[in-house]
Amino acid sequence: MDTNTEIEKKPSRPLSGSASSSRTAAPRMKRSHWVIFIVISLLLGLLVFGTVLHVINTNTTKARLVNAPTPVETVPVRRQTLEEVIGGSGAVEQSETVQLSTQLTAQVLEVPVKIGDLVKKGDLLVRWDDRLIQATVQANRDYVDVSNIKIKDETRQVERYTALQNQNMGTPVELEKSEMALADAKEALAKATLSLRQAEIDLEHVKLTSPINGIVLERLVNPSEFTHRDQLIMKLGFINNVLMAAKITEEKMHSVQLDLPAETSFPAFPGELFPGKVVKIDPNIDPITRTFTTFVKIENPDLRLKPGLSGFARVRRTAKDVLVVPSIAIMNPSGEQASVFVVDGTSHANLRKVHPGIVVDAMMEITNGLKEGEKVVTVGQLYLQDHDKVHSTYRSIVDK
Repeated sequence: MDTNTEIEKKPSRPLSGSASSSRTAAPRMKRSHWVIFIVISLLLGLLVFGTVLHVINTNTTKARLVNAPTPVETVPVRRQTLEEVIGGSGAVEQSETVQLSTQLTAQVLEVPVKIGDLVKKGDLLVRWDDRLIQATVQANRDYVDVSNIKIKDETRQVERYTALQNQNMGTPVELEKSEMALADAKEALAKATLSLRQAEIDLEHVKLTSPINGIVLERLVNPSEFTHRDQLIMKLGFINNVLMAAKITEEKMHSVQLDLPAETSFPAFPGELFPGKVVKIDPNIDPITRTFTTFVKIENPDLRLKPGLSGFARVRRTAKDVLVVPSIAIMNPSGEQASVFVVDGTSHANLRKVHPGIVVDAMMEITNGLKEGEKVVTVGQLYLQDHDKVHSTYRSIVDK
């Protein structure tokens, strides 16, 4: 029994010692927790403070609530050369249209060309029946000869009656009749000469030849038909040089100008570029496609480019050494009051009107309103008011 009691009491000693150690360690653990808690609280406080400062420094609305300078991003105005490429698809047109009319009232014998044929200067287009014209020419030549003979006879008669009158042998009436007959003969000669000349002109026109190197656009007469004077019989297109009628979107109208260089490519001639220049700009906007037509003149000495051929034109405009800013800095760029915010030396943003030019790769030309080196706001300007106090963020670009 005693042995068992001792065995039961032995383990009670170390248990008493463990409880004492736990009571002494507890206060130490509580102090460590407080230190950790305080450190974490300080770190969180610093993080919150930094976040608040970051929000104020980067958020325009929050900065305005606490009357802090508005955070913005700025870039300096600089000079740069802009090269703008303005493209549009379209089709080839003849540069000029020649309308041919007949000078004859006669029957057509031959029309050796058809619509779409290429013709060279001097090629036969239409031939008329000239038999009646030949006869008219011969008849009028004979009439002229007869009139000349008659004038000679009447002239001798007048001379004879004049001589008799001078010798007091003739009568004034006979001389007057002779002079009137001579006048009638001269009038007949004049009419015969005019008719002969007209017949000779008609004979020159029995063959109509092409006045240009071109293409037949319309053929309005056929063999065996009769034509009359001033009747339109054929239309030719001048294609020694042609026009590319490119359709360009309306927002590029201010960029396209006369005499700008251009180049055109055609699927029919892969890998080949045809240089030209802008010669005409249609000011009318198509209400459906919202495009306007720009005409590019292209030299076509080998007549390969024909009306109706489709292609794509690229008009190039270069603005050398101009003032530029990012296009995002411009407010209301397509309206009448395009403007930017300019940051002055006292860190105030001042609203200023500008005149924008061309836009290339998100950079906009400024033709008036800014000076080189001035700082313009590119981010945050939509929330600014004129003369607001601002500060530039670290993302702002500094001109070096």
